[in-house]
Amino acid sequence: MLFRSSVGTGGSVGTGGSVGPGGSVGTGGTGGSVGTGGSVGTGGTMTVDKVFDPCRFHFGTIDSIAKANPSMIPQIDFFTPGWMGQSDTFDMSSVCTEANAGGAFVGKVPVIVAYVAAFYAKRHSGLCDCNVTTCGTNNDLCHYGAADINNNLVAIANVYKSYARGFASCYGTTKPIVFEMEPDFYQYTISLQTQPWTFAQAGQVMSQFVVAMKTYLPNAAFSMDISPWVGTNDNTGGDGSDNGKNWYSYFDMSLFTFINTSGGGTDAATAKIRGDAMTWAGVNQVTGKPILADTGYGANGSPAGPDPLWDNSTNINARIADGVISISQYNAASNWGATIAADRSQLHMPRYCP
Repeated sequence: MLFRSSVGTGGSVGTGGSVGPGGSVGTGGTGGSVGTGGSVGTGGTMTVDKVFDPCRFHFGTIDSIAKANPSMIPQIDFFTPGWMGQSDTFDMSSVCTEANAGGAFVGKVPVIVAYVAAFYAKRHSGLCDCNVTTCGTNNDLCHYGAADINNNLVAIANVYKSYARGFASCYGTTKPIVFEMEPDFYQYTISLQTQPWTFAQAGQVMSQFVVAMKTYLPNAAFSMDISPWVGTNDNTGGDGSDNGKNWYSYFDMSLFTFINTSGGGTDAATAKIRGDAMTWAGVNQVTGKPILADTGYGANGSPAGPDPLWDNSTNINARIADGVISISQYNAASNWGATIAADRSQLHMPRYCP
């Protein structure tokens, strides 16, 4: 497994709230309704399930990559800033500056990776991501993440509220904005954890985080993470062979407009998302949600380089048929703007226009 990686800064664990043995936190349900996509938005402001306009396949990259290569900016539909949650209080006003009138990305949708719970555990408990060893043997999110997050649920929900209030203040509550929630949330259920969550507990915790943000950003869109290696039952591990059917059944999917990949690279040229059994079409069918795909990061958050397979219109059209509506080239080549322009006329209309 690959995760967005950086080393925590140590500190003590707060008191927060906790998940009961059967799970009792938040308002999360045990399933939820399946979305069917949506119609094309009108731009400018956003209502529920209206995010991108016009209806087409969407391209995006990291803000710093695009600003270093400004010819990309007219071609992209969205941008991704640094991951959210690196502080206990809102620290992302630069996103508003970039996206508001006069900014480099005015008219582009901010798609923000919310790693708030993971960052909190790393920052306050000195943990590392699961593929980083500099915090000590097994001193990572795959072993202690579930317990630390469980012990600090109220504090973490308050961090989410701080960011939501911040964005509401500087960006507003009507323009499109997307939050990709907690990459590899599935890791907190694996058997390596000292106190692994059940799937039901994971669903309830996730609902608490989303509801915390919706209090201040009622029109924001949320995306649920895809872990292609997800198991079929609590704490058993797996290879994604049921396309996440059981896993997602414990989440209130009515809270989510999208599902998204994150972390390690993805396969543009194959039916499978990665080397695991889960397929693009399979997870789309299970959730009924359009997919926001990405090219991923290398170990410890290092650049993985451009992925030319995601620049190939034949590959993209095959993934559009599977329910994919966008690609984030996190480390796009400097001439990517020209590549997007050349691809546009060759791409099919997506099955979803949220």
